[in-house]
Amino acid sequence: MGKIGNIHKDLNEDTIINILVSEKEVAILKTNVLFSNVSTIKVHGELPISVSNIFSDSREVTTDSVFVCIKGYTVDGHRYISSAIDKGASVIVVQDLPNELDERVCYVHVRDTERALGQLANVFFDYPSTKLRIIGVTGTNGKTTVSSVINNVMRREGYKTGLSGTIEIDIDGEKFESKNTTSDVLTMQRMLKDMVEAGVTDVVMEVSSHGLVLGRLAGVEFQNGVFTNLTQDHLDFHGTMEHYKNAKGLLFAQLGQDLRKDKAAILNSDDDASNDYITMTSARIITYGIKNDADFKAKDIKFYENKTSFTLETNFGVFEMEIPFVGEFNVYNVLSVICVLWDKGMPFERILNHLRETPPPSGRMQTLETGDKRNVIIDYAHTEDAIGKVLDSIRMFSTNKIISIIGTGGGRDKDKRPKMGRIATEKSEYVIFTTDNPLDEPGEEIVQGLAAGAIHDEFECIPDREKAIIRAVEIAGEGDVILIAGKGHENYQLIGKESVPFDEKEITLNAVKTYPLTESIPTT
Repeated sequence: MGKIGNIHKDLNEDTIINILVSEKEVAILKTNVLFSNVSTIKVHGELPISVSNIFSDSREVTTDSVFVCIKGYTVDGHRYISSAIDKGASVIVVQDLPNELDERVCYVHVRDTERALGQLANVFFDYPSTKLRIIGVTGTNGKTTVSSVINNVMRREGYKTGLSGTIEIDIDGEKFESKNTTSDVLTMQRMLKDMVEAGVTDVVMEVSSHGLVLGRLAGVEFQNGVFTNLTQDHLDFHGTMEHYKNAKGLLFAQLGQDLRKDKAAILNSDDDASNDYITMTSARIITYGIKNDADFKAKDIKFYENKTSFTLETNFGVFEMEIPFVGEFNVYNVLSVICVLWDKGMPFERILNHLRETPPPSGRMQTLETGDKRNVIIDYAHTEDAIGKVLDSIRMFSTNKIISIIGTGGGRDKDKRPKMGRIATEKSEYVIFTTDNPLDEPGEEIVQGLAAGAIHDEFECIPDREKAIIRAVEIAGEGDVILIAGKGHENYQLIGKESVPFDEKEITLNAVKTYPLTESIPTT
């Protein structure tokens, strides 16, 4: 094992540029610095003087670039080496060395290309996270709400912020589509570099368990780690709840052991996983909760159709809060936001005033104005725990029938389906089981998996999500609540290998016009 260009490993780019050498020598040093921390098995061929960019997608490769072959679940980048070379790649980083080597390029053979990509991306983009204050938010549910609200309040206070999450990437107000909760390591570092160049100082980032385990956050320096909650999800990937819990814990372990840097772990005192995360981190601990002792605790909670009130207890005072959020789970979310902003040093009364006026993000307990007395709530809930909490929240203000549309995706985590079906039928008068992103799995199989957990017969299975929404509107009566769960902010469906436009708000409003409110139509 060795390292390329070890002689230059202590030089950063600014130092190199200031060295009085020729342009060609600067280029040599830049290339050596790029690869200086990459542990190699062997280098085949001559490393070029310079490279122009780094890619892990062969379709994006440009002239004189580095192509890193990543082994994914469905695609292996090693299969596209020839394509990358034809497009101009001059360095190929491989985990599996090809039998035949193309003499036009240099092959860098490493043990783990994912790890190598993280190291290369950090150097190439000049360690952007070290120039930012980054808040990482992890947990099964609530990441999007917590991240979005933190970002909104900080921006109101005049911070130049960036947001990376499920709904979007937001760089000081300029918004881009987000493909994953946590971007791949190359996209991540490029995004953080763009934020630095845009003058952003503070970043809020949703952190998924997949992103932590797959190394997508390699080299990202966090100031705060926030934990929302842990319930069953993604066991198709992690295998067990213990592995899933430990994956989330990587965020807190990665807050680092350097006690010269002031960092804080913000933990939900009512979730048992927090006890494990306390042992994983050397950062300061700030807790929030409702049931157990906590630094920030909500008591005397009252629930309404479009708001929630509670008493906030802290070790420096008691405060009355009324927020435009619905449900107990959103009280937890707001408490975690308060912890982050307080730790940032924001004036406490200003934090509370902002939160009294900041609405939840799109697709999170979002009330749809139908124009009649049928109530429609859209939420991203797609796990047993999230569905249960949303329905509990609705029950706290609704005295009429709850009709739930429950969907789930195809091809993964099938053992959670009957649990979702059970909780939905337990807490709803009527349930319509459907799909959200069926992919290649037959819709009938998905809905039957959900229906297998039903505890009563007041349900029907409609694999076509549009038809399911229309049916719910058709059978809803005055004062009934329709919960459309599973997709939230998403305006598409993944069917087969295609992304199909799908706007459930528009579908719902059209259905309301088609079926004006008269008498309830029998459900059976």
